[in-house]
Amino acid sequence: MNSKEKFIETLHHRDCGKITFDLGATKATGINASLLYRLRKAYGREEPVKIYDTYQMLGLVDEIDAKMFGIDLLGIWSDMTVFGYRNDEWKPWTIPDGTPALIGKSACITKDSNCLYMHPQGDPDASPSGCMPLKGGCYFDYIVRQEEYDEEHLNALEDYKDQLDVMTIDEQTLEYYRKQADYYYNNTDCGIVLNAEYGNFGSTTQISGGYVKKTPGIRSTADFFMALGLYPEYVKDIFAAWTRLCIRNLELLYQAVGNKAQAVFLCGTDFGSQNSELISRGMFEDLFMPYFGQTNGWVHEHTPWKVVYHSCGSLIRLLDDMTDCGIDCLNPIQISADNMDPKVLKEKYDEKLTFWGGAVDGQTTMAQGTPVDVEKQMRENISILRRNGGFVCSVIHNLQNNYELDNVQRVLDVVNEYR
Repeated sequence: MNSKEKFIETLHHRDCGKITFDLGATKATGINASLLYRLRKAYGREEPVKIYDTYQMLGLVDEIDAKMFGIDLLGIWSDMTVFGYRNDEWKPWTIPDGTPALIGKSACITKDSNCLYMHPQGDPDASPSGCMPLKGGCYFDYIVRQEEYDEEHLNALEDYKDQLDVMTIDEQTLEYYRKQADYYYNNTDCGIVLNAEYGNFGSTTQISGGYVKKTPGIRSTADFFMALGLYPEYVKDIFAAWTRLCIRNLELLYQAVGNKAQAVFLCGTDFGSQNSELISRGMFEDLFMPYFGQTNGWVHEHTPWKVVYHSCGSLIRLLDDMTDCGIDCLNPIQISADNMDPKVLKEKYDEKLTFWGGAVDGQTTMAQGTPVDVEKQMRENISILRRNGGFVCSVIHNLQNNYELDNVQRVLDVVNEYR
């Protein structure tokens, strides 16, 4: 049984006696570019890492990495980045920690004495939409560029028009997806995950608009959360427009990728904090479920793909609704958050959700523990989550640059026993 076949069995909750391992197939199961460089070097592969997502500084995991590290899944991506430049061509760039890398040729980065700045759409004359401190900085965090708005005359379609235009798939992007899918399908036996985060309703990416030059309307995360209660019709107008965009893009993507992909990563909106859900269940049902239901419903009606959603934090009060609106796979299974006991989750949602993640905690064990700690937690969680299938093994969220290589290697060693 090869990796693709294992993945299909996993997605259909059939226990084939082996686990599927993901490292790098989504933006929530990725690996920091500097860490990927160090890991590759330890295996004898020393070359600049392509950074396909400068927001999280994630390195592009390819088919060579899959063979080296025992990875079962590969992701296919848009050439359009969250800062509005394309990854269709690459140029050399050195990460502030000295790691040699490649980034999209049209990316525009400037700096002052304290920070690096990312300019949207590669335009140096546009106000920067991302910032990375030179000292101790790890990511290009979004810069909130919210302007004054008139709460009596909010216009969602006008405020988000430029974003909708940028996120509408053009022929260049479609061809970029098509080539990746064809290459991996014909040259590897890996499962393929289509990354199409056009259903990111309420996400920081959507709100901040890092890929456009102007961000009218409500744009700070704090103000947007208040808008859920204060201006629900404004929020619904945004989500309705985004739903139309998402379905239109998915129609094109299915024509380009077809059945070569087995799963689609549609949304990375966080609904949980460390201790509780960020919004009430009633608000989730009113503002989010109808739109998630439409996008997920289109996927289920027109494709064989399984739908993957990411949300950090404590989610226990929202999981019934998440399954009801068509979410098939949930990531990252943050076991360090309240009420996210893997035993309880597996018992209640065994047949409804594929658990994608949950193998080992990235907040504490990977960052502060020893290889022995990593192995112990992995064996405990794998034994719980792999039962009856429905488990894609992954570290909880992206592998960060402060992880020791010994801990990362122990992850790979343990996974290899179960693959």
